[in-house]
Amino acid sequence: MSPTNKYHSDSDLPMEEMAVFREPPFDPEDTSPTGVLRRETYRTNPRLTTDRNRSNRGMLWLNRLILGAALLITLIAGVIYIQPSTQTVPKSNDPAILLPSASPTNVATSTPLLPLPSAVETTDTAVPPDVVAELLMQPGDTAPPPDRLYRQQTAYTIAPPRSRPTLISYTIQPGDTLDKIATRFGISTDTIVWANDDIYVNRLLPGDQLTILPESGVLHKTQSDETIQSIADKYKVSPYVIIDSDYNNLQRARPDTLLPTGFKVIIPGGTSAKKAVYWNPGTTFRPAKAAVTGGSGASINANGEVSFGGGPGSCGYQPNSGGGPLRVPLGSYQVKQGFYAGHSAIDLAAPTGTPVFAAANGTVIFAGWSNWGYGYSVVLAHGNLLTLYAHMSRINVRCGQFVNAGTPVGAVGSTGNSSGPHLHFETRPGGEPVNPTQYLAF
Repeated sequence: MSPTNKYHSDSDLPMEEMAVFREPPFDPEDTSPTGVLRRETYRTNPRLTTDRNRSNRGMLWLNRLILGAALLITLIAGVIYIQPSTQTVPKSNDPAILLPSASPTNVATSTPLLPLPSAVETTDTAVPPDVVAELLMQPGDTAPPPDRLYRQQTAYTIAPPRSRPTLISYTIQPGDTLDKIATRFGISTDTIVWANDDIYVNRLLPGDQLTILPESGVLHKTQSDETIQSIADKYKVSPYVIIDSDYNNLQRARPDTLLPTGFKVIIPGGTSAKKAVYWNPGTTFRPAKAAVTGGSGASINANGEVSFGGGPGSCGYQPNSGGGPLRVPLGSYQVKQGFYAGHSAIDLAAPTGTPVFAAANGTVIFAGWSNWGYGYSVVLAHGNLLTLYAHMSRINVRCGQFVNAGTPVGAVGSTGNSSGPHLHFETRPGGEPVNPTQYLAF
């Protein structure tokens, strides 16, 4: 039996007491539960109850404040997220699949995008993007398996840059040389010489036009009906070099195809027997004259007379006297350019104003401004050999003057058609330029 309760109902309990009704614990050996609840009473302190109520009200306001702050942060984040991006996304015609990433990043990567396959297989295990990038950067196997044919697959293709598709016409600029123009367009100097019949390689004047090929080779214009095979034999190449060239549009032709008269064809890699043409400013030799007085027959000029060029610097006919071994006309210099088919001299670079000396004993037959692009120039006669000094900043000698080897004839400059301060030095036996290094000991 349950003990007799002091109070008959919950309302009979005083405020300082709190009753809790519980079912007595079940004992298997006892009788079945009676359904009578047992009331346990705990006494509380009224002051503690008041403090607890105040604390509960404070926690309620704190929770409301935290909830409001969270809602405000969520609202701001949502507004930022739905803002349209200001970055320009490049358009691409090819679909691409992006590598999975564990976290967003703004760091650019050079790893190419992979082409979208027809079916994408998914797995539960995500591969870290750095591992994928490392695998893509590794070179593929190039050795084929021994038991089957194999072709390496690449995920992307980079088209090589293509050369110019046609001929172009180039206007010579101040300071241009044949070598400088060839380097600019990535072709040989011989290619420019062979493609331009009316140029003098040592006289490129600003404003003149040059035909420039898209690559090194020969430009051929048929004079009569010719086959591709005959043209290939002439320039020592295979006929398929001409047929396969994108510049000729002859991909459907055959070696025995006949090309009409006046047809222009480019022969990549071809060679020609055509020689560079040098402009000769005009060199005239006159034989020696006998003395008219005394009747002895003595010559007043054993080597005769010579004149060189025209224009304001020409001295007319002067005694062709002098000679001896040649010396380098500069005390300090750097070889800037040598002698070749497109350059009729050696260029010795030195600061402007550096003294230029006579290479040997001789007579001044030209002193002044040249009209063929050499600027201020001096020419000395040494018997059958002439020496020329060009692009100088000043001239120290006069017409008809006899000078000894080492005499200052001028100073280094960059006058005329020049690309910088240097001495353009020529040797001309009989008037035609040859390589000066065969006369000089450097």
